[in-house]
Amino acid sequence: MARGNLSRFLLLPKPIPLVERFFVQLYPLKLVSVVGETVIMEEIAQRALRFGATGYSMTDINGHGSRSARNVNLTGEAKTMKLEFVVSMEIAEKIVKYVSQEYFEHYACIAWLSDVQVMRGEQYAVETSR
Repeated sequence: MARGNLSRFLLLPKPIPLVERFFVQLYPLKLVSVVGETVIMEEIAQRALRFGATGYSMTDINGHGSRSARNVNLTGEAKTMKLEFVVSMEIAEKIVKYVSQEYFEHYACIAWLSDVQVMRGEQYAVETSR
């Protein structure tokens, strides 16, 4: 039998996107990522919580950038961390503004925003005017 004729003998269900299959609600938010020297990360995390972030992830990372060699030469090893927050655009703007104004000039540091869609979005809904 020719390969093209096989489809008329198989009754396959119409594919359903994963989101519809499990009735998952996705919430559009922002992922704020900050990569920089370890010494500044706890201050940034605490300020972001005051801005209204409900939590964060902080990890040690390795890599190379325009200013990373300075850290390696002074400490003998790279002391770089990545800090991430999932927040509303309002809070994301506050975090990025704070990081750029307070740390970019004097520390090896970079920050960026990404669009994300999360499940259980109610966990990220807390906003304050702090």
